[in-house]
Amino acid sequence: MIILRTVMTAPLSFFASTDTGTTLNRFSQDMNLVDIEMPPGVLEVGAQIVIVTVQAVLMCLSARYLAVCMPFVLFIMYVLQKFYPRTSRQLRLLDLEAKAPLYSHFVETLDGLVTIRVCGWSRAFEQLNAGLLEASQKPIYLLYCLQRWLALVLDLTVAGLMVVLMILFVKLRGTIDPGFAGIALVNMSGFSTSLTLLIKAWTMLETSMGAISRIRAFAAQTPSENRSGEDQMLPLAWPQHGSIEFTGLSAGYIPEVPVLKDLTLRVLPGQKIGICGPSGSGKSSIIATLFRMLEISSGKISIDGLDISHVDRDNLRMHINAIPQDAFFFKGNIRENLDPFARFHDGERKRALQKVQLWSVLEAREGLDTPADADIFSHGQRQLFCLARAILHPSKVVVLDECTSSVDLVTEELMQRIIREEFEHCTIIAVAHRLDTIMDFDMIATLRAGRLVEFDTPVALMARNSAFKKLYKSR
Repeated sequence: MIILRTVMTAPLSFFASTDTGTTLNRFSQDMNLVDIEMPPGVLEVGAQIVIVTVQAVLMCLSARYLAVCMPFVLFIMYVLQKFYPRTSRQLRLLDLEAKAPLYSHFVETLDGLVTIRVCGWSRAFEQLNAGLLEASQKPIYLLYCLQRWLALVLDLTVAGLMVVLMILFVKLRGTIDPGFAGIALVNMSGFSTSLTLLIKAWTMLETSMGAISRIRAFAAQTPSENRSGEDQMLPLAWPQHGSIEFTGLSAGYIPEVPVLKDLTLRVLPGQKIGICGPSGSGKSSIIATLFRMLEISSGKISIDGLDISHVDRDNLRMHINAIPQDAFFFKGNIRENLDPFARFHDGERKRALQKVQLWSVLEAREGLDTPADADIFSHGQRQLFCLARAILHPSKVVVLDECTSSVDLVTEELMQRIIREEFEHCTIIAVAHRLDTIMDFDMIATLRAGRLVEFDTPVALMARNSAFKKLYKSR
């Protein structure tokens, strides 16, 4: 829960600078050590301490002169405890770090599987995966070698004790009872195994405790996107009008390196604004800043006259409607994915799906109880499902982040028609990939290198030698 809360509240700069595999490791390896390895480790350490103590006592009682050797055994155990756990702990950490590139490559391969197959890169990716897999196994191989060394040292130590014990039996054969001698030999034969298990269990327990320490350090050192002073809560009906004003806005993943530079833009209530520009011009950055994903270094954003830099970020995002470029599904059924907060009844959910022409697909299955597997929808239908979510959660401000860029023309026409009908009186800010989709908008903003180049009506921009006209002609 601590890791999930930390990651969920981390700023966007954290994900830009942290490898995916490293973050994934937090949820896999560290949690595996804490939840699976540590509980039996505690029991194993306690059990082995009792077993070793009982075996040592029985050996000393059976052959009293053997007690003289016990300080030497304790000294060897002390040396091993100083050396082995420290080395084993470092190898465990190296094992965690070595698996991070493998996890990253695996996740990236899954995300780009279609592209890899189309381009014929399967063999190259298999070889890269094999190399990363081999590199990730080196620390664990060295750990196994270290464990064999530990077993060898302890076996030699116990072998020395058995030699001493046999010498005592021979020298003192008239004074030592044969039954006691047998008890001492039997306990001595298992003493090495018990010592090995004790040190291994102790090391595993230390490693698991180290995982807890890493989790606590991760939670303490990872910055949170929630800043002091950002605690204002919004009323349920906000925004009432939908006016948006960017005033001298500079923002970026980190405040010192702005992506948007001195952006001033005013959007009137109910206006449809298209945002366009070449790749890297800052189109998506405007959207991210509006949702407070990017850090504002100077200037401000006002919605209905309210400076959003003082508003709780999660609360702000719940009051702005968004249709993303990539559809997102979480585990559950269609009802839960369509209405995660259970604000509406099934009739309203059904009507939203009917408007985007998806109800017939779901009705043939289990209706709203259909498991929310993205495979039941085509790519275009997944985008329509996102549109149904937006219809079900109305807001005066609607953000479209290239939501029709990767769908077929028929689906795009359907989505555009639904957007114009359902959000007719809303303020729409749309990042456009296909410029034809924003030709009937009220205003168009053209960006270049994070700066606003021009802001005018589509007719006015096409009537002169504008940057928008050049961009439109170059498609």
